[in-house]
Parts: sequence; structure tokens; C-alpha cells
Amino acid sequence: MPENKKDTIWTGRFLLVILLTLFSGAAGQMTYPLVAKFSLTLNPDITLASTIAGLMSLMSLFVCPFAGLLSDRVSRKRILQISSICYGIVLIMHAFVKNIPMLIALRLLVGVFFSINGVTSIAFSTSFIPESRIGEGLGYAALANILAQAVGPAIGLKLVEISGYPATFFCAGLSAFFCFVVITLLPYKEPEKKPAASKSIKLENLVAVEFIGFMLLAALFSSGNGMITTYLAIIAEERAIPNIALFFTLYSVCMVVLRPFTGRLLDKKGAYFILVPAVLFAALGMVLVGIGYSLSAMLVASVFKALGQGAGVPSLQASVIKKLDKSRAGVATSTIQIGQNIGNALAPMAGSFFVKSFGYEKMFCGFAAFLAVCGLLILYLQYRKEQRA
Repeated sequence: MPENKKDTIWTGRFLLVILLTLFSGAAGQMTYPLVAKFSLTLNPDITLASTIAGLMSLMSLFVCPFAGLLSDRVSRKRILQISSICYGIVLIMHAFVKNIPMLIALRLLVGVFFSINGVTSIAFSTSFIPESRIGEGLGYAALANILAQAVGPAIGLKLVEISGYPATFFCAGLSAFFCFVVITLLPYKEPEKKPAASKSIKLENLVAVEFIGFMLLAALFSSGNGMITTYLAIIAEERAIPNIALFFTLYSVCMVVLRPFTGRLLDKKGAYFILVPAVLFAALGMVLVGIGYSLSAMLVASVFKALGQGAGVPSLQASVIKKLDKSRAGVATSTIQIGQNIGNALAPMAGSFFVKSFGYEKMFCGFAAFLAVCGLLILYLQYRKEQRA
């Protein structure tokens, strides 16, 4: 059946939004998996390196609720323009880091602009997606972000090999500056803000409390992602696994295939149809990273990571936005990103203590069991809560 014109997703503006999401995500992801290794060149303490690696997400955790509020009340285009310029400057400044205190300060600043960009860009994209296809449309937007998560680290690791850390940080900054150019050229009409929305700040303006369960599940998914991103390069070096950047490349290929399909599935079957298997696949991926001593084992883990965390987090995000009014797209976005930031910030820090005591294998396998049990319990409780509402 021909697609109704008003339900069309593929417009020139939406393509620009996807490009914006891709380069914005790549700006941070090119450097994120390098931070722990870079920190070790300044100070050989693995706990300190893991803590610094999580600082960006820790700062994002505090900024995220206010980023959602800001996105719902101020011009989203103007927010993205300003934050992209600041983001680029801070990333380039990493090239001049000579000591740990300076690195800490910059990672905290990255967290501020990463959070503002992430929340606002998703809320921004909802203006270009028909209501009836919000799951599919956000699926494509999420695909751009997932591709950034997958390709960005691979590019970053390769650039470090070829040109060193300073050149990599410069390239990441240029990616953020490119976002500013795209935003400036993008024709965009700001949605009407509700007058009452600007008069007070309530808890519901900062977080969608009715979806706390989904926020906690996002935290679990992202804890696994944070641990893999932080430790994968170190594990590969320790276990003499070559070409570990292929882990991220395969992940991106899987997501290119999966994301449009899961977006349509979300619109037709609902979130739980995707989320239950996603929890189990994510746990299995963590086990394989823990016990993998070859590239082939890590590549299989990459596939399960795509089926799990890769499919799960965007589905959580799209589900919350579908169930809330578009005027609350900012808070819907920030609710899930708060969960992601909790996981990305705390998991690498906590993981460093488990690594020292038990090693990488037991740490990853132990977390896999925790993810499976807690993830399924959270889904059950959230489902019961929605049924009673």
C-alpha cells in the first residue's frame, strides 16, 4: 500500500537529523574507549583510570534531567548550536593534557556537553517524525547513534595507532564542529511551547517517574556497555587478541540490519516483545567477553551485544517517547539517558575493584548473571505497574 505523504519519514530534513546524530555521537565515541588507556600513560593506577573513564557519564548523570527540562522550554536548535561548539573545543583541548587534574576537568566538561547534545538531539528529531511511525523513526535516529558508538571507537583506536592521541582528539573535535554546521543549515521550525510549562519546575519536568523501571533497565544495559567499552582494549592487549576494533565494526553492521526491524516491531508488538530477549542476549554477550580468548569469540559476543543492549536501549527510549506527549520529548529522552549515564559512570568504577579481586573473566560473568536476573525482574514489575495504571 502506498505510504501516506503525511506519514513519510524519509525527508531531506530527517536525513540531516540522522547525519547530525551520527557526527555528534562519533565526536564523543572516538575518544571514550581511549580515556582509560590514555590515563594510564599519565598514571599507571587502573582504578584511577577506570574512575576517569566514568567521569563523563557521572557528570552527564547530574546534567541530564536539566538538559531535558531545557530542551522542552528553550529553542532546541539554539541549544544544539551552542553545545556543539563548546563540545568541539573541549574535545580538542584533550590534545594538550599533560597531567591527571587537567584530564579530570576536561572529562567533566565533556559530560556536560555530551548530555545536553544527546538529550536535545533526540527531542529535536521527534519534530521530523510522524506520530504513527515514532518507533520506526526513532529507530533510524537511534541507528545513527548506535553506528557512532560502534564506528567511533574503531576509528579512534585506529587513529591512535596511526597518529597518536593528540590527532585523535583533534578529529573528535572537528566532528562536533561539523554538527554545528549541519544544525545551522537545517531548516527547522520550533514547536510551540506550552505557556504553563515555563512557570514552574516539578519532578515530572525532570524525569518521567512512571517509567523508572525502564530507566533502571537502561542503567543495567549501559553498565555492560560501559564495562566493555572501558576494558575491551585492555583485555585484548592482555590476551594478545589482534584487531579488536573489529568488535565495534561487526556491532555496527549488525545494528544496520537490526534497528529498522526492531523499530517497526516496537510499533506493532510493543516494547516487551523486544526487551525480554534483549536482556538475555545482553547477558550472554557479557559472558562471551569474559571467557573469550580469541577474536572469533569476541566477534560472537559483539553480535549478542547488538541483539541485547543495542536493540534494548533504543527500544526503551522509543517506548517512553511514544507513551508521552511530544511536548515532553525532552524529559522522555533524559529519563532513559539518566539510566544510561548511571551505568556508564558507575560500572567501570565498580568494575575496577572486581577486576583487582577476581579478574576480568569472573567480573564479566558475574555481571551477566546479575543483568539477567535483575533485568527480567524489572521488566515484570514495570509491566505490572502499567497494567494497574
